[in-house]
Amino acid sequence: MGREDPWLARIEDTQGRVHGAGTMLDGEYVLTCAHVVEEAIQAGRGAGREVRVRIAGRPDDAYPATVVESCWQPPLPDQRGDVAILALRSVVPGVPRARIRRTWQHDEIVRIFGFPAGTDNGQLVNARITSYDFTGERVQLDAVLEPRVDHGFSGAAALAAGGEILGVIAVVRAPLAESSWMIAVRTLYKYASAVLDGHLTSRPSRVLPSDWPPPQVPEVLDDPVQLALTRHLVGWLASGGPGGVCAIGGGGAVALTSRLVGLTVPGYRRAAPDETVSGAPPGTVPQLGEVDAAVDATGRTTEQVAQQLAESLGLLTDRVTDDLSYQLEELGSPTVVVVNAVDLAADPGELYYRLLEPIAARASSIGVRLLLAYHGAPPRYVRSAVAASLGQPAATAPPSGRHGGATQFDNRLGRLDRLVEEVGTAERDARVCRDHVAPRILGAPPPQVAGAAALTVRLRVLRDTGSAAAGSTLRGWLLGELDTCEEAAARSLVRARRLNAECTALLARRNRARGRLDAYRSEAAARGLIEELGESYEAARRLLYSSGCDLPLAELRVEEYHRAVRHEIDGRQT
Repeated sequence: MGREDPWLARIEDTQGRVHGAGTMLDGEYVLTCAHVVEEAIQAGRGAGREVRVRIAGRPDDAYPATVVESCWQPPLPDQRGDVAILALRSVVPGVPRARIRRTWQHDEIVRIFGFPAGTDNGQLVNARITSYDFTGERVQLDAVLEPRVDHGFSGAAALAAGGEILGVIAVVRAPLAESSWMIAVRTLYKYASAVLDGHLTSRPSRVLPSDWPPPQVPEVLDDPVQLALTRHLVGWLASGGPGGVCAIGGGGAVALTSRLVGLTVPGYRRAAPDETVSGAPPGTVPQLGEVDAAVDATGRTTEQVAQQLAESLGLLTDRVTDDLSYQLEELGSPTVVVVNAVDLAADPGELYYRLLEPIAARASSIGVRLLLAYHGAPPRYVRSAVAASLGQPAATAPPSGRHGGATQFDNRLGRLDRLVEEVGTAERDARVCRDHVAPRILGAPPPQVAGAAALTVRLRVLRDTGSAAAGSTLRGWLLGELDTCEEAAARSLVRARRLNAECTALLARRNRARGRLDAYRSEAAARGLIEELGESYEAARRLLYSSGCDLPLAELRVEEYHRAVRHEIDGRQT
């Protein structure tokens, strides 16, 4: 282990038996798994909730330690939870301060030091990070070489090359299994932010008090539409599922987003009035650390917004404005990014087209959930990703007729529900098709900003507020929003189908060219012309079977080969 690595620890019961590993965060706290601590406590034979911690390099000293109750989450169903931080009874001098990194890259190699049976002095292994599990709380690690992660590594930190903690080993399926699982940092932070907050190399939602006001009493939740929108945005950001983009605007959209982001940051939450959290309606308070990066764009240039997002995510900052979406792809998804007050940036159009649209267009593919908030109505170019418009509703309800009564409203919601599902399926199909075609054929259509995520949130807001639409003002907003949502869903469906059709047509066109080339070669083989025309054939074949195929040029080379074959055949016949 390198000099920059945090100090290793071994978790023992009061009888000195080893139950797992841990990591010294500093001279006072030890990070490990709850099940390791539980086993050590149960084996302690009535010694209370105390365990012993032995530190690498100091084998003769066993330090008494107890659980930090605010950072204790025993294992939960579905492979969730299992986080513990221990506080030593006496501070150990000279311990370096551990650094914890929230983000990781696919295929990144981590080092793990554990205590499998028969190795009292521990063992170092390497593993490769692959992907999150179904719940989004744990990350799969694949074996690299022998030895592998085995029983006895539970509670050990997975360390990056630079010594940062990327997770804690929680599960090993079987001895010498190909895969193991680590608890992700975002999960550790959710259950143990009280201690971990000061150890992050890039703090979640890193914002300054001067540019992001702390959350106040949640007046924005007094409005039924904003209450429903907040509840469903909190659920969407925490879903851990596919990425997507949601834009909200008008009314209290910026205040709503300020509150949502602020409550993910421990410092802001502690500074807020008690009723902001304890008195908030159910489902409207996000988890601590839920947002990975956030910036208020007010008065900022595109470069400044990009720089702050990159710093919060621990990304390289050189040319970040031009390649942030590609750097985000390398992070362990899901990643939550929030940009507030987009229309108050120094140049809102440049900010969107140069920085945000490339992220939005690829969000579904790279596992990024992007939330954009506007003071006014979101502009036309993000219309497909609008989750709700909070502008002033109409003063009176529209006349009956097309909109009808409650029954017809429910029927329209039912049809819209099915349409949104259809949009989601069409957009997934289009994304898969384009992701297959784009690296193979030049000129593939650009990716689109998918609307399914925003439409789903929008539909749920409509459902929640439908029962509260007795007032004419709210009813006017509701019916207007229903019209807009139906139109947006129809447009999104058409766009997704068109993208799929265009990509499919490109693939079919290339395959037809391949088929013609094979047919012409068979004709040449029948006349003994394979070697004679080999150079012309290879010129076409290389283009058709290489990545980034220039299809018009490849078709031209196929036709040239065809003419060469016909010329030789006709010449011999003559």
